Amino acid sequence: RDLPSLGLRGRYFTKTHEWFEVEDDGVGTVGITQVAQRALGEVVFCRLPREGERFKVMDTIATLEALKTVGEVKCPVQGEVLEVNPRLQREPVLVTHSPLTDGWLVRVAFDGRIPRYLQRSGAVARAEVESLLADLPGLTRFLESKLGGPIQENGPLDPTDAGLQELTFDGLRTVERLYVHKAAEELGFYTASHGSGAGRQLVVRRQPRSNSSTDE
Repeated sequence: RDLPSLGLRGRYFTKTHEWFEVEDDGVGTVGITQVAQRALGEVVFCRLPREGERFKVMDTIATLEALKTVGEVKCPVQGEVLEVNPRLQREPVLVTHSPLTDGWLVRVAFDGRIPRYLQRSGAVARAEVESLLADLPGLTRFLESKLGGPIQENGPLDPTDAGLQELTFDGLRTVERLYVHKAAEELGFYTASHGSGAGRQLVVRRQPRSNSSTDE
């Protein structure tokens, strides 16, 4: 079951490494994460949909051809294509070098309802927490405001909770990721890092990720 997207603007991540950014109610942008970009390598051609095409959740909405492989991009929501990135026809390398910004793929119109699986994962830009990065109590309060209170030792875990379950931090320096890790530790949350160099991401979760999870 989906829930209304009111108040849920922002960027969300899928388990298949797409991102979906809600810009206005009923309009969102689709792209791939840095993890997906590194797995592909240098993108040389983008096969994008036509405006007006309609897709269901997890339909293949685009195909990216790299030097040694081909990747499918899944549609995070059910919707209709409003626009494709016009620069990618001549500059597919934008997906390689700027997957989170200039290398966006498609804008879609959807019914304003965010699938539950997307609501469980949110993105945090460095600018959003910059003033807190040397403030452990402030970071702890920030995480608590986003993900809820601390995990109680031996307390019950509710895998059906529809609330936000994880945050992905982008653009942090090594020492800043350490600050966030310490704040998460204070609350009993779990952390994991993905990627390398400037593109390294830190994920904070209320619960360890389970391979048996069946989010709808």
